[in-house]
Amino acid sequence: MFDRAFFEQHFLDQARGFARERKIASPVIEFLLDDGSLLYVRSLLQTRENWLCLLAHDEDGPRQIYLLYYSIKRITLRAQAPAAAKPRDVAFRLP
Repeated sequence: MFDRAFFEQHFLDQARGFARERKIASPVIEFLLDDGSLLYVRSLLQTRENWLCLLAHDEDGPRQIYLLYYSIKRITLRAQAPAAAKPRDVAFRLP
């Protein structure tokens, strides 16, 4: 299960390491949620005890989303955007 500590202490390091290993500027980070929907995370905006706020791209375009940590079922790091997505819409902004 994901929690605040994971996102504050490990998430960015893992994303940076993935990008460095694959020699890419920005990875594509996909969240699978418990309802089966997919979000392409562009940036993390805020973490709190039970939730996080992020900027993501979904079926409706870019938007700010608040998520409870327990609703995130899987996080996938990709070197390239899926065929149906535009890379500029789904790339994660590394600080």
